[in-house]
Amino acid sequence: MARSLSFSRRSVSVLAGATAAAALALAGCSGGSGDTDAAAKPASVKVPSGALVKSGQITYCSDISAPPLTYYDAAQKPVGAEIELGGALAAELGVKANWANTSFNGIIPALQAKQCDAIISQLYIKPEREKVVDFVPYMYASNTLVVAEKNAKAIKSADDLCGKKAAGQTGTTVVQYLTDQSKKCTAAGKPKIDVRQFTKDSDALQQLRLGLVDSYGTTLETAAYVLKQQPGTFSLVGAPFNRIKVGAATRRDDAALHDALTKALAAVSKSGTYDAILKKWNLSGDDIAD
Repeated sequence: MARSLSFSRRSVSVLAGATAAAALALAGCSGGSGDTDAAAKPASVKVPSGALVKSGQITYCSDISAPPLTYYDAAQKPVGAEIELGGALAAELGVKANWANTSFNGIIPALQAKQCDAIISQLYIKPEREKVVDFVPYMYASNTLVVAEKNAKAIKSADDLCGKKAAGQTGTTVVQYLTDQSKKCTAAGKPKIDVRQFTKDSDALQQLRLGLVDSYGTTLETAAYVLKQQPGTFSLVGAPFNRIKVGAATRRDDAALHDALTKALAAVSKSGTYDAILKKWNLSGDDIAD
């Protein structure tokens, strides 16, 4: 599992104090499945016969444990930004979306074994992965800075952190980003940033919540979930940074489905559905078109 941005995607749920339903999802991250209904609309993209493991439905492999991208609600139904996007793509294909909850470390082998048709599970597009699967890029994963809502006018970006305290998890690219930004401050004759490091991302957030630091750096996805759980408390500031593309993965020998998903994503984007999904989940900063 990639850790190049900040930390494991699982820590989103650990950090934000995820609901009991999400916690149950963490406990059962393999073997389960969930269905989501496609919208009642004519297909805009034709899926060639035989391109899907099961006719009439597209099955996505996903580690359903990372809110706000994928998690289970109180009724044990898969929800989240990626769940909604997968459902929208299925609707354009005129098929039902089925979700196979799959452990992340075995997710590509599951695809290759035809346990699903595609992977939608914040899978970073990396050269070593592109050797074994094809990708349809659909969003970014990125880092962001979070401040208290009341300070959003005073701190608008990392440039405003000179002389202030900023928190991040030890060993992450966020801490390196803050360290580099601090050097820019001193080079410009300004006070350095007091970078506070914590072994747990949740501890860094707690420092912000208590007002002991002025800013907290984390993944945009984690921050989005925090904002959704605690509306009106925090704000995102500055442009997202350390961005890496995320894509829906298909088997290398399934060019027909890859092409169909590419066209379906274009249709979802054109209709405005893509933007609406990202906005709903506070993920507009991960828009692939930016």
